[in-house]
Amino acid sequence: MSGFGGLSGNGNVLCCSKRSFEPEFTTPYDINLIGEYNIAGEMWNVTSLLEKLGIRVLAKITGDARYKDVCTAHRAKLNVMICSKALLNMARKMEERYGIPYIEESFYGIEDINRCLRNIAAKLGDRDLQNRTEQLIAEENAALDIALAPYRARLQGKRVVLYTGGVKSWSMISAAKDLGIDVVATSARKSTEEDKAKIKRLLGKEGVILEQESPKEILKIVAETQADMLIAGGRNQYTALKARIPFLDINQERHHPYAGYAGMVEMARELYEALYSPVWEQVRKPAPWEENAGTQTHGDTENEYVSASSSTSPLEVY
Repeated sequence: MSGFGGLSGNGNVLCCSKRSFEPEFTTPYDINLIGEYNIAGEMWNVTSLLEKLGIRVLAKITGDARYKDVCTAHRAKLNVMICSKALLNMARKMEERYGIPYIEESFYGIEDINRCLRNIAAKLGDRDLQNRTEQLIAEENAALDIALAPYRARLQGKRVVLYTGGVKSWSMISAAKDLGIDVVATSARKSTEEDKAKIKRLLGKEGVILEQESPKEILKIVAETQADMLIAGGRNQYTALKARIPFLDINQERHHPYAGYAGMVEMARELYEALYSPVWEQVRKPAPWEENAGTQTHGDTENEYVSASSSTSPLEVY
């Protein structure tokens, strides 16, 4: 079976390149979304925008995919690549075989969403579509500014370490910047050379690209950069929690959609709730029995003991 043909990306390619047949009809505005996996239903935040513009998504590969839709993908006018690492070869092969051009885009972050919609409209080559796109972008951005204002006020200047892979390694930097958050370090796992170039450009000279993947290395970077938060996959949740660092799950296990304009509001809300949860004030204090032990055992050194307990380095959990 194709799903057992090596890595998951290989399985995707094998599954999606076997058969094709004709759709019932075509339009000048038919596109495919490739390398989009509809995590937490976030693709629907994007398809609703495309529908407003009159753009039809023939095939979603592989998020929310239907076999019949995938088999008609060869009739699209444009392929929109989201995760280049997984299915870039498929887009190249479709361009070679069917003459379908492709563009690489991101649905995370306001500027990236705006750019994506503009690029799709430009590639489809319809002036009226481009005008409608500009109008939609203006309307959505105006509403978004109002919705994000209270979150931006509290998130401005916060520093985060981002530990994920693929397209999210750079697209989430853009999204964070739109909220006034400074990404001080990120990883480059599962990233193409183009992804890595974007990471370096977005991080700037002061940014750190994580080379090692151990929890100890992650916490070391958090401490060195004085980050306020770790944004990573679920497997690193307890790395952060044991170190008493606010954490947000960004990978495929999450339950909240972050793509599209609506996803930006959802992300801002989740970041705010994680950073300002009252639990952090509680867990960073010495436990009552530690305070009592300090009073009974150390006498005059109580303050030193409590101070040391409160400022334990995150690295000491490993």
